[in-house]
Amino acid sequence: MTTLNKPRRQSDYRLEMIDDELLLFHPAQTTILYCNQTASLIWQLCDGQRTALEISQLLGAAFPEAAETIAHDVETTLQQFQQHGAIEFV
Repeated sequence: MTTLNKPRRQSDYRLEMIDDELLLFHPAQTTILYCNQTASLIWQLCDGQRTALEISQLLGAAFPEAAETIAHDVETTLQQFQQHGAIEFV
C-alpha cells in the first residue's frame, strides 16, 4: 500500500454501534473489527476518491493535536481493513 492508493469500502461491510462499541462487520462472515473513533472516521473516508495521504491530511487538519501520529494511524488502520477484506485499493 502506498499513500497514493485510493481505499474503497466493500459494500457488504457495515459499521454499527452495538452496546456502546463501534463494530465493523460483514453480515455473512464471522469477522468483527472493533473500531475507535479514528478508525470510524477513516472508514467513512474510504470512498475510492481520496488517497491514503489525503485521508491523513484531512484528519491531521481536523485534529492538529494528533497530527504527528495520524499518518501512522491511517496506515495501520487501512492495513487492518485490507487484511479483513473490508476495503480494496483502486
